[in-house]
Amino acid sequence: MKTIKFTFEPSYHGLLQNSLQNPVMEQEKDYIEKQEILDAIRAGLLEIKEARLKGRELMDAEDLLNELSSNYLR
Repeated sequence: MKTIKFTFEPSYHGLLQNSLQNPVMEQEKDYIEKQEILDAIRAGLLEIKEARLKGRELMDAEDLLNELSSNYLR
């Protein structure tokens, strides 16, 4: 069985390392963003559950969307 030996020039090591890290860093960034979204959904569902148990009124979906759109369109 043949063995292949790889050698890297020191000047190229940083470029190679960056090109290998970028996809991994992008995946981690995507995972963090997805996790933040899931955490926000979980917190919202818990808030709804608590409000129902205490008989407290929450805004409906239309009011929530209006509030969100007005905050992002500023």
